Amino acid sequence: MDAGEAVTLWASVESLVVVHNVAKRHNVGTMARSATAFGVSEIVLVGRRDFNAFGSHGSTSHLRFRHFHSLSQARHYLKGTGLSAKECEICDFFVYIPQYGCGTASLNVTVAASIVLHHFGGVTNSVKGLHFQS
Repeated sequence: MDAGEAVTLWASVESLVVVHNVAKRHNVGTMARSATAFGVSEIVLVGRRDFNAFGSHGSTSHLRFRHFHSLSQARHYLKGTGLSAKECEICDFFVYIPQYGCGTASLNVTVAASIVLHHFGGVTNSVKGLHFQS
């Protein structure tokens, strides 16, 4: 596959991020910045609708935002009835971010989102390295 074909393939895949009741409004703006960097096209806000674009550095203008009051409404929009038990059985993997230190019990939501988006982009992005060719 040449670089042109890779760009076409990459552009045809749409990625969405679902954000459910993030407690700190500015985290959505920061998450939008990471989402834009890793090729996400839409952020689906569930529950809390308002957010502060602090930390986005203009990236919110490159994303679509959609809001739902409940997870069941978002699930209906995303995939009708959601994943069934049989569908879960055939999934290749679920995401878990291991933590090796004992200084905290959890990661900030924007940090966790960035780690997952980077991993997903690295696994699926067939145009990896195009920006830094020799």
